[in-house]
Amino acid sequence: MFSVPVLTGLAIAAAAAAFIGLMTAMCRRTGDPGLPPSDMPGQVDSPGPVQNDLSELGKRLGVSKDVLERFETGYRIAEIPKARGGVRRLEIPDDETMKLQRTILRRLLAALDIHPFACGFEPGTSIVDAATPHEGRLVVVKMDIRQFFESTTEDRILAYFQGIGWDVSTSETLVRLTTYDGHLPQGAPTSPKISNLVNAPLDEALMRLARRHNGAYSRYADDITMSFDIRKGRVVRGLTQVVRRILKSYGYTMHGGKKLKILRRNQRQQVLGLVVNEKTALPRKTRRWLRAVRHHASVGKPTSLTMPQLEGWESLLKMVETQRDE
Repeated sequence: MFSVPVLTGLAIAAAAAAFIGLMTAMCRRTGDPGLPPSDMPGQVDSPGPVQNDLSELGKRLGVSKDVLERFETGYRIAEIPKARGGVRRLEIPDDETMKLQRTILRRLLAALDIHPFACGFEPGTSIVDAATPHEGRLVVVKMDIRQFFESTTEDRILAYFQGIGWDVSTSETLVRLTTYDGHLPQGAPTSPKISNLVNAPLDEALMRLARRHNGAYSRYADDITMSFDIRKGRVVRGLTQVVRRILKSYGYTMHGGKKLKILRRNQRQQVLGLVVNEKTALPRKTRRWLRAVRHHASVGKPTSLTMPQLEGWESLLKMVETQRDE
C-alpha cells in the first residue's frame, strides 16, 4: 500500500499533467480551421479563433451549403471476431457518407497537426515510431484504452472544431457528418484522424508525466506505451494509476488485468509486435522462421507462405530495419 504522502503526490501529478496537457493544446489551436496543405502546412499560433461559417466549409469541401445542411448520414453495423476472443463492432458508413467523409479528411483534416507522439493512422508514421522511443529501458509499461472510438464523444469533437475557428452551427454540422450515436464510428475514414486531433491534450499530459520521470511515451490508437529506468515496482505501479486518472479525466477507461503489462529487462519487452530490449526488431523467433521460409522458397521446397505473403513479411522486416536506423 502507498503512504498518504505518496498517494497525495500521485493525485497532484495526475491533475497537473492533465491541466498542462489541456493548456498546451489550447495554446496550439489555430485560428484557420483546416486550410489545404498548400496554404497551411500545419496548425499555427493565432491571437484568436476566426469564426468561419458553413459557406466557408462548403468552399473548402467543394460542396454546396445546401447539401451540407440537408445531408443525412447512413451506417450499417458489422461485427467481426477478434483474434483473442470477443467481437469488434464496426459502424460502416454508406457509400455517400463515406465519400463525403473522405472529402472532409482530404480537404479539411489532413493538414492539421496531431501530437508528435501519436503514431497511429498518420502518413509517415508506423509501429516503428511507436516502439523505438522505448529501446533499452529497465521497464516498459503497456496500457490500452477500453472502447477507444466509442469513448471519444461528440462533445469533445464539437469543442475541438469550435476551438480551431468554426462557428457553433458549422461545428455542429461537422460533428453530425463525422459521428454516429454520439461518438466516433469505428469504420469511418475520418475517425482515426479526429481521434488524434482531439487527443492532443491527452498526449501532451501523458508525455509530460513520462518525461517528469525521465521516461518515454508513445500512443498508437488505443495502445499506450511508457518506459522508464525505474527499479522500484511500487513507483511504476503508482505511475500506471496516475495514467488511469488522466485517461478518466478525458472520458476514457484503461484496461486492467492481463492488458496492463509491466515488462522488465529480463523479459521480452514487446511493443506492437516489435521487441525493444535492445534495438527495435521483429522477435527473434519470427526472424528465424522467416529465414527458413525464405530458404525453402529459394530451393523449391514447400513453404507455409505464398510468395505474396513472403514478400509482405520481407517488406515489414525491411521497413523495421530501415526506419529504426534512420
